[in-house]
Amino acid sequence: MALTATDLFNDATTREIGGVGPDQVNLIVSDLIGVKQALSEAVPQINNLSDLHTHVIINQLDEEIASVENANSPTGTLILGTDLGQFVGRAINDIHRDIIDIAQGDPGVQALFNPTPLPDLNTPPAPFHDNADQTAFVTQWIQDSNHLGQAAVTIANGGFQADADELIAQIQTYANNANAFDQAQGGLWSARFWNEFRSDGTSGTAAAALVEGLQTHNAGEVAAAAEQLAANSADVGSNNLKADGGTYADVVAAAQATAVTPNPQQPAAGDGGGAPAGGSGAPAGDGSPPAGGGPATSHQDSDAPTTAPMSGAVATDIAALIKALLGGDAHAIDAAVAALGADVRGNAGGSNAGGNNGAGSNGGGGAANTAAGGDQGQDHVDQSAHHFEHSHHHHFEHMWG
Repeated sequence: MALTATDLFNDATTREIGGVGPDQVNLIVSDLIGVKQALSEAVPQINNLSDLHTHVIINQLDEEIASVENANSPTGTLILGTDLGQFVGRAINDIHRDIIDIAQGDPGVQALFNPTPLPDLNTPPAPFHDNADQTAFVTQWIQDSNHLGQAAVTIANGGFQADADELIAQIQTYANNANAFDQAQGGLWSARFWNEFRSDGTSGTAAAALVEGLQTHNAGEVAAAAEQLAANSADVGSNNLKADGGTYADVVAAAQATAVTPNPQQPAAGDGGGAPAGGSGAPAGDGSPPAGGGPATSHQDSDAPTTAPMSGAVATDIAALIKALLGGDAHAIDAAVAALGADVRGNAGGSNAGGNNGAGSNGGGGAANTAAGGDQGQDHVDQSAHHFEHSHHHHFEHMWG
C-alpha cells in the first residue's frame, strides 16, 4: 500500500526531531517531495479557503526542502536567495510547525492531509523585536494586506465589472516588495518569517491567488485569498513588536477598521435597478507607493460597488478583541466578540431603506486563522467581524538540535 501524504510528512517529522544530519537529508527531502506531489495532485485549483491553505502548504514545502538540503552547508550559504546564517534549523522548525498548524486548523485540509501535531513548547516564543525599518515595513504591509484583499472582494461582489488591472498591479507590487524585503533581512528575521512574507510563503501564495481570482473571475478564490491575507497580517502582528517595544495591535485594528466592508448596493424598490454612482472599491489613497513597504492601497473605480467603512464602535470593538487575543484572556475574547457582533448587526439594522446593506453570502469561507472549512458563507452584515470570530493562529518556534 502506497504511503499517503500524511505518512510521508510524519516520517519527516520523526527524522527532523532526531536531527537533520547528513545521513538524513535525502530521506527527509524525499518525504517532503512526496507530500508536495500528493497535495498538488489532490488540489490543482483554488476555489475556497481550504484549497488555498493546501497551496500555502505546498509552497512552504519548497522553503523547507531547500532549508533541509542546506542544513549542513557552511554558514552564509544562500538558501532560495536568502542568507539565514546560523538559523537554518530555526527555519526548518518554523515551517514544519506552521504546516502542521495550518492542516490542524482546517478540517477541509485534514480530509486529505492530517499530520500528527507536535507537543506544545514549554515556553511560548517571544515576539521578534523589529528595528525601525522592519517596523515601517510591517506597518505598511499589514495595511496593504487588508486593503488590497478588500478591494478585490469588492470587485468580485460587483460581478467583476470594474477594471481590475490597476489593483492587480498593486497586488503584484505588494508581493514583490514583501519578498524582496524579507530576502534582504536574512538571519533570524527570515528564519522566523520567510514562510509568511515571501513569494513562496503565505503572503505570496495568497497574493497570487488574489490575482488569479481577479483574472479568471473566480469569486471563491478571491474571497479565500482576501481572508488569508488579513489572517496572515494579524498573525504576523501578534508575533512581532515595534521598534519602541509596542505591539502591532493598533495597526491591525486600524487596517481592519478602514478596510471597506464589501456590501454591494442592492437596488431600492422601484428604482429600476440602476448602478450606484461614485462607489469606491477601496479606501482613499493617493496611489503612490509608500516608502519602505508595499504599494498604496487605493483602487478607485466609478463602476465599483458602493461600500461603507466600519463605524467607530465597531473599530473600538475590533481593537478590544485584538488586545484580548494577544493577551490570551478567554473571557475578554468572548465579551469582545459579543460586542462586535452586536455593533455590526446594529449598524446593518440602521442602514438606508431599500437594501443598501442587503444580506447575501460572500462565498468566502472558513475562519480567519483556524479555518472551519472552505465554503462557509456569511452574511455581508457580519463581514467586518469575520476575521476575529475564530481562534487565533500562533507560531510555535523551537530550535531542533
